[in-house]
Amino acid sequence: MLLAAGVLAFVALALGYEHDPLASLDAEVAQWMATDLPSWIERLARPFSWIGGWIGLTVLGVAAGVVLSRERAWLDIALFLAAFVGTQLLVSLLKGLFDRARPGVGSVVPLPESAAFPSGHAAAGIASFGALAVLLAERLPDRRLRGRFWAAVATLGGAVGLSRIALNVHFVTDVVAGWCLGLAWLAACLLLRDRLRSRPTSHGERVSQRRLERDRAPRPTGLP
Repeated sequence: MLLAAGVLAFVALALGYEHDPLASLDAEVAQWMATDLPSWIERLARPFSWIGGWIGLTVLGVAAGVVLSRERAWLDIALFLAAFVGTQLLVSLLKGLFDRARPGVGSVVPLPESAAFPSGHAAAGIASFGALAVLLAERLPDRRLRGRFWAAVATLGGAVGLSRIALNVHFVTDVVAGWCLGLAWLAACLLLRDRLRSRPTSHGERVSQRRLERDRAPRPTGLP
């Protein structure tokens, strides 16, 4: 459901960002950010933008990789790499396809040379933080603690995307589309991991699985 919802929402934004009301919303928010943004919001946005960039996510990924490698959780490591690297490649491809210009009304940081749609920070932040959240939540025994942790991760992912709007390097639709894309990609990675987990990994396990399926199969009955 998350995969389908994310893809559909992304397609809707991709088809609509050049038309009203989305185009007017993007222009008005960008203009407000350029002229009326309080300086304290700008200062607050900078560290979140850094955390959601490739440097911040790489640091978090290396730390998670060290922990997971001690557990020999190779499939979980592959999940994070697929979430992080996959979104970067997918966003790069989509940026070249849409080739949308970034806000031109003024930014407090130098504008990146890449296109605007979709936001790579928003997409990679949701997919990468989400993957790490899944891996850690699976290792937390307390359900209440898991709930608080998920709330914190969702807040962090949202803050990364909002920081790109506050710094005026992305339009609102760029960021929302990035969130949708990152969520859809994360769901796809999790579905693939679950499918791989359910498959027997050795010859003995495959033989046992076939025997179990044969024993469970209905046996033919004789004629009355």
